[in-house]
Formats: sequence, C-alpha cells, structure tokens
Amino acid sequence: MLKNKKDIFIKILTLVIITFSFLIALDEKGCEEDQSLVIISIIPGSSAEIAGMKPGDVIVSYNGKEVHCIKKLGMLKDEVETDSLEVVIKRDENITSFTIPKGIIGIYLKELLPDIEFEKDAVIVEEIGRLDWDTGESNSFIAALTRIAEYFGIQKDYTYLMGTSGAVFRIQFYEDWCPSAPDATVGFDCGTVAVKSINLNQKSIFDKEAKNKEKTQQKIMEAIDKKIPVIAIDLIEIPEWGLIVGYQKNGEELIVRTYFDRREGYDIAEKFPWSISIISEGKGEIDDAKNFKNSLKIAQELYETEKYKAYYSGIAAIEYWIKKIQEEKFESLDDEKFNDVMLTNAWIYERLADDRMFGAKYLKSFAIQFPQAEDDIIKLASIYKTENKLMTSAEKIAPYPFQIEKRDDWTDEMRDTQIEILTKVLEKEKEAYLIIKDINKKIQD
Repeated sequence: MLKNKKDIFIKILTLVIITFSFLIALDEKGCEEDQSLVIISIIPGSSAEIAGMKPGDVIVSYNGKEVHCIKKLGMLKDEVETDSLEVVIKRDENITSFTIPKGIIGIYLKELLPDIEFEKDAVIVEEIGRLDWDTGESNSFIAALTRIAEYFGIQKDYTYLMGTSGAVFRIQFYEDWCPSAPDATVGFDCGTVAVKSINLNQKSIFDKEAKNKEKTQQKIMEAIDKKIPVIAIDLIEIPEWGLIVGYQKNGEELIVRTYFDRREGYDIAEKFPWSISIISEGKGEIDDAKNFKNSLKIAQELYETEKYKAYYSGIAAIEYWIKKIQEEKFESLDDEKFNDVMLTNAWIYERLADDRMFGAKYLKSFAIQFPQAEDDIIKLASIYKTENKLMTSAEKIAPYPFQIEKRDDWTDEMRDTQIEILTKVLEKEKEAYLIIKDINKKIQD
C-alpha cells in the first residue's frame, strides 16, 4: 500500500521543518500569494526563541523580502551574505521585527491558505475536531475514529481506543523496509477492533485502481447527507488516514480534515481516496471491562503470532528488525533505497515509543477495576513506560531523512546504539509477554 507513501512522506517531512542550515526544496507547486507561513513551534534555545518569536507568529518577510512558503524561505536563507538579518512577523494584528543570526532559525512551520468559501451546494458535517501531528495522536486511523466518537458524543478518547484496539500492544515489521507497519489497518487490523469496541458499525470500500469511483463517491455523499463523516486514506499529500466531512460541486470536491491540512478550518481534498470506512452508530452500552479483557487477549495473540501475512509481529518483529539493521549493507544502497530504509526505521522506532507510552496510560486507567490482577497490570504499565524512556533517552539515533545533511550522518555508531536499545526493549517485551499471560489467567472468564 505504501511505496508512494514512502516517497511522498520524505517530501513532506522535508518541507515541514526549517531547523537546519539546509533545505531540500521539493515543493513543486511554488508559493501561493494568499497563503501564510505560520510558526507552529520553536526549538528551545534557538535563534527564534532567543529573539522572542512565538508559536502562532506569521512570517511576513525574511531579510527584506516577502515570503509565503517554506520553499522560498529556504531559498532566501541560502542567499544571506551578512552575519545577521531581519525577520518581520505578524502577531495578532501587530507587525514586529526581529534581528537574528544567519543560518538555523529553529522553527517548525506550516503553510496555511485562507479558509474555504463554500459553494452554495456544499453539504458539511459541522464541528469535527482537527487532526494534527502536534496532538500526539500519531496513529492516524485511531485519531480519525476518535474525532468521530467525539462527534457522536461517545466519551472515549484516543488512549482508550488505542488500548481497546490492541494498538498499544502491537509492534510489526514488514519483510522488507516499509513504513506501513504501524498503520492500524495492515497486518493485525486494530482499526476494525477499535470501531467495534465502541459499538459502532463499519462498512469499508477498497478500490486502489479507482474502478468503481462513481459508486464510492455516491456512498460518500450518502453518508455526508446523513451527517456522518467518513474515514478515508490519501486525501492530501500522502496515504495517511483522514476524514471526509463534506462535499460540494455535486461531489466533485471533497471537504476534509487531515494531518496535512493547509487551512485552519476544513480543507479541500487533493485526491480521491482509494479506501474508505463509513462509520455508523450502533446500539447498546459500551462495556469497558469486556473491552479491557479483549484487549489483553489481543495482546497475548500479538506476542504469540510470528507473522500476519508479510508483517512480523511482537517479539519476532523486534528480533527481525535488529537483524535487518545488523545485516543491511547500507553503504551499497542507492540514495532512494537508503532514504526508504532510514524513513522506515525512524517511523517504526518513533511509533513503538509512542504506542508503549499510551499503553502505560491505558493500563493504569484500568488497573483498579481488576483487583485480582492490579499489581500485574501496574507492573506491565511500568515496563511499557520503561521502554518508552529507553527509546527516547538517546537523541536522534534513528533519524528521519530530513534530520541529516548527508547520508554518512546516520552513522554505524548510531545504528549500534539503536541495536543496544532495541535489545533492551526486546528483553522488556519478553517480560511483558509473561505478565500478560498471568493477567489473562486472572481476569478472563
């Protein structure tokens, strides 16, 4: 599903961040004069923080020249010949200028277009929450489902759905380097489990070749007409899950929420999705205890299953991952393959750390409800918290392509350190498996 995802993800990651003295300008569209270049966060100790820039500031000009997009900012940075320069920003309705040294700015940016002026025939589901990486919700399918749950008035958050779906217990690794492994819907399908756990119904349509586009489009419009948002993949930029929240021009334009929105409000899809899930309300009360028990059954299955189709699972996945790093001939890879490998490695590493963090939160929230296994549940949560700390203690040992200037910057020493950390994580995972088996003996009917 994800050869294109690998290629385009590298592009997006490169475009999103301006924290280094280099920028690979991959944006093919150029700058749009009506868009804004907004600071979404600032690196501690950077030139931007020292100067007094803040998240929400809009960059108006850089070194005396107007700037509306990341690509142009990168070009202007390369043109600077003086030791310092002026950056003009708009904060609320006020214009302020800062003098900063040339080089690294230390800011994370987002390009934003003006909000949509909807057509007269637009049909819109109102008040759907945003999807964004800075929410910490890196599992895009579960995050999209969380927004739908909120819309339906279901008081179950992202942590709950990550837990009940089994996603917090899962680690997968594809037979070759591919960043699809953490996707909720591949290998072991956590997405379907999450939907069922909150008593919702799901009808999925997969049409990779767009052979039935008109039929899919009609199903989307029917759902929106009923005021039901639709989970869909590959709407803007790369194949991540998002939400279709409306349509206009007789369905030719889809109104969306995605991780790559270019507007503060709803956005317009660039592409027609090749997979959708139409979620509808079900009946009955959500049984938290039943969901927790089921999630621990799933957890044990995930640890005991070596592979789901082409995806290694659990302990086998980490062992295979370590082996791939040890045996890969990095120096012989062409640049495209090298970037694929680096991206995959970084994404799976980051997601495992994130998922175990949410796993610890999920387990702690249920421990008191199962006094017969409370100590074991707390111990399992502690193991997952330790794994997260192990993986986040060493800075940038598993870098993304945009975080290095040249391929040699991802060194053998960094990979050796990662292997050491993953080996420690593997031992913790073995401990976790034994505890999960003990918990299941105590809580299952």
